[in-house]
Amino acid sequence: MRIQTKLFSGRRKQAEASATAATNSAGGDVALGLGAGSNLRSLGSELQQAALQSTFEYPKTWATVAKTVSAVMLVLVFAHISFVLIPFVRSVGPLGALLSWNALGLLIELAAVSLLCAVLLNGVSALRINPQGLSVAELFGWRMIPWKQVEVIRVMELKGKLSGRYLVMIPFKGKTTPNTPAPMLRWLPTLVGANRGGERGIMLTSDMKNFERLLQLAVSYVAQATNPSTSNANIVIESYVDEDVTMTTAQLLLDPENALERLSHYTLQTGEADPYGVAEADTDPPVNWSSMMLRQLPIALLPAVVLFTDVLVRAVERPFLLWHAIWAMVLLIMGLAELPFVAYLIQAVGELMVGSGKFKRAIWAYADLQIPRALFILLGLALLGVGLPSGFTQALWLAGIALTTLLTTRFVQKLYYMPLIHTILAAIGTFIAQLLILALYFGVR
Repeated sequence: MRIQTKLFSGRRKQAEASATAATNSAGGDVALGLGAGSNLRSLGSELQQAALQSTFEYPKTWATVAKTVSAVMLVLVFAHISFVLIPFVRSVGPLGALLSWNALGLLIELAAVSLLCAVLLNGVSALRINPQGLSVAELFGWRMIPWKQVEVIRVMELKGKLSGRYLVMIPFKGKTTPNTPAPMLRWLPTLVGANRGGERGIMLTSDMKNFERLLQLAVSYVAQATNPSTSNANIVIESYVDEDVTMTTAQLLLDPENALERLSHYTLQTGEADPYGVAEADTDPPVNWSSMMLRQLPIALLPAVVLFTDVLVRAVERPFLLWHAIWAMVLLIMGLAELPFVAYLIQAVGELMVGSGKFKRAIWAYADLQIPRALFILLGLALLGVGLPSGFTQALWLAGIALTTLLTTRFVQKLYYMPLIHTILAAIGTFIAQLLILALYFGVR
């Protein structure tokens, strides 16, 4: 169900019933303003009279778990830092320890753990709404965004097993109060694939208590802030809520079937289909290689960072050498080459099986299909930071490889309308390309 219908249909029925009663009692016709604008205005008026401020939170268990896990991880990472550095301080002194390779590796691990904790805590932040603006809870107080700076609210409905649940991004521009850096307001939307060119925004899900009331309030206040002098005009809900939004990473993780349908979709033109229904002409726009390689760079960089960090932290027992840096660079190059290699492989499978390969479509799709593996590797780096053996990192990395291989195989099936057995070449090639990077890391470390 579209969120606009879900939020305001109940109020429309109530308004219709009230108007019908008024018509019957008056014995005549009454003009009804049942548009979304009248509902919004009446809603805003009622809410302002009832309560000037409302706080919305996730279930307490969610916040408790997020805070507990974050606290435990931070305690463990500082304990791990102490365990590694204290013996080193005794041998070379405090300054020598801080300027050592070990300290650099520990700093990277601390950054990874801090990022994970920040995602956990910001993912369950409480929100507060009042006539002045939208506030989001932070570690030390609240950050407020004036309503006039809030832009069109983006909503994505999940389907499949999570049907009826929503992911929402409330983007904004301009300064906040306090006007201090808040990188997670940019990083979290980027992480879920909701960001458009470095925007900032607040992420929330329909699991938040009184979710519908929250959106009703938000849309009402945004409408009033942007149209203060049009109280008698109809306000179009579509001007403030965009439901035709795809949050790529979130959809891939939470609704993979629909994500794969989106990635494999293309428009068939008359006379451009073979018996399998696959377009013979590759009508997709050309690939911007500089842009694609820039997207691939963070994914390719993660294995190199894990190797670099793992070796640096163990520099006491196994000194860091120049060839470690060289092998880290080799991992980076292999990671960059993985994207075109797998895309050419998918193209070859299409040409072999159905006579038409889709290279450009494969390039764009595989850039997204690798993201789950990258997230698993990042989680593994955080586990290194809390002092767990590297075997846990390698296990998570291998799980990410398996997931990316599975998603790529399903993508090839949908792209070429093929049964599973015909995708074996793509599945094996994709798995080996990823496994080679893991094997090189394992051998070098």
